[in-house]
Amino acid sequence: MRHFVNDIPPKAEPVQDYLTDVDTRLALFDKFRAICQKCDPLQQKFRPNATILAVFMVAPVSEICTQLEVLQNMKQHRPIMVLGTLELAPYAMRTYIPRRRPANASDYPPTSIPSAILYEPGTSTPSGSVTRSGFAGQERDGHTCVFSGMPDPEAAHIFPFSTSEQKAFGSLSELLTTFWGSEKAIAWRQHFEDLRVTQSAKNGISVNHQIHFWFDNARLALKPLRQTTQGIFVQWHWLKRSVLKPNVYILQGTDILHQAGVMDQCWGKALAHRESGVRIQTGQILLLPSHENMPSWDLLEMQWDLLRVAALCGAADVTDDYYNSEDPDERGYDQGVAAKQRTLLAEFEKAKGEGTQGKAEVTDRGKGKGFDREDAGVEVTGD
Repeated sequence: MRHFVNDIPPKAEPVQDYLTDVDTRLALFDKFRAICQKCDPLQQKFRPNATILAVFMVAPVSEICTQLEVLQNMKQHRPIMVLGTLELAPYAMRTYIPRRRPANASDYPPTSIPSAILYEPGTSTPSGSVTRSGFAGQERDGHTCVFSGMPDPEAAHIFPFSTSEQKAFGSLSELLTTFWGSEKAIAWRQHFEDLRVTQSAKNGISVNHQIHFWFDNARLALKPLRQTTQGIFVQWHWLKRSVLKPNVYILQGTDILHQAGVMDQCWGKALAHRESGVRIQTGQILLLPSHENMPSWDLLEMQWDLLRVAALCGAADVTDDYYNSEDPDERGYDQGVAAKQRTLLAEFEKAKGEGTQGKAEVTDRGKGKGFDREDAGVEVTGD
């Protein structure tokens, strides 16, 4: 108790909303949807998916505008470019968030982490998702988690080690060039395509087992703020668990923020403690101390954007076999996602005082608002 009381949490700085420039980004997404409809009036193939939406919500607005201008001015090859963009985005996030664990990995029993540290009910921490050896940065960081102060840290790779090892950069590099611009993409690629960087301490941060799990599963992201002689100052942000999946269609007929489950613009809830038991909160500023092999600024900058994309589209909540379905509509119209969307909308409206007749009635009002396959005007065949 004394340790808890005496612990002074890191200083915090103001944070932005969960999504910035929302109106502008939604307008740009509508323009992209209109381009898709021109390419495919019957909407059989060219349907914007959750990953494209997430990219539009995170990537630089100026670069999105540039890409839309290119597509609007393109005549002969526009359908090929649009379809390629729609298919590219989910596979790029599959590269950045490799999920090769078994589909039932969430059923694994939790490891022996103190229960007070695990904050989210029903979420286990599979031990197979982490590695404990071969990371020189653990010595750099004094064999201590740089965020919680706990001993016996693990190596959290800023850029996925398996992607680096297999050199599976193609779709990710193309996505970055398309929506972040050539200059930024080249700067980032020079780091994540160089094994001397990605397989060194420059690609690692020493963290405890539980923070490592949240980091790998896109439940937190670090915003690099500034680099001084002291080191790199980063701002901690808890991310929300998405209701979406990467290939789910973003349908017309309801508010896009409702579909994505981000109506309130708040950050995710705190899931971890410092060693004293004091919670690590969104907005807190943490220092990655200066060192000749300190974490790469460029890799930190890229993870800040791509982990937010992954969190919005649900890339961390599916395994590799999810992307292998032969029927696009099987992934595009997901009844589980639709049910979560209706529940969130019900809770949101009830909190605003609009659900006077209880949750069931509000949930029913979700029907016809674009959450279901039949709401999109697609014929549903039954047995």
